[in-house]
Amino acid sequence: MARDATARLYDVDQDSFQFQKMNLSEKYDIGVITFRAKKGKLIDLRKLHESVWASRLSGGTRSGVICLEVTAVGKVELREDDAILDVRDGDRSFILVNDVNAKPEDAKASEFAALRQAVERGQQIESVTGYVEGWIGRWPSVLSKPPAERPRLMVTGFKAAGENSE
Repeated sequence: MARDATARLYDVDQDSFQFQKMNLSEKYDIGVITFRAKKGKLIDLRKLHESVWASRLSGGTRSGVICLEVTAVGKVELREDDAILDVRDGDRSFILVNDVNAKPEDAKASEFAALRQAVERGQQIESVTGYVEGWIGRWPSVLSKPPAERPRLMVTGFKAAGENSE
């Protein structure tokens, strides 16, 4: 259901959409949904939330979500005590943090300290990967709360200008 709701979004590249079943249960499809934005588009987390909410997952279901991992392209700035990622070509931003509750059990330690040091040294950060706060639990409870205007993102990786990969 969540994969179908995601696939219907206009800004999702249909050719990139994959569902990898983990084969942990014969009764339920447990897996990872992977997708990317169409070239020149941004995936709005509010629209993703709205699309999944419009499915029957907002009702009485026992299925849920463990985490939402995103890679966002933009510019990182240190403002007072916060590190902020302003998304390129958009009016959206993330508050970058060391930890969130929405992450898989085997999540690696946050790269937040390394990112802050890179910014303090004057490096330009091109993209940040991490887990979005609030996307954890059974779907009805996750979907009952509106998505944050400025979501918190636990940094798990980043790419500085001139680097080839994370």
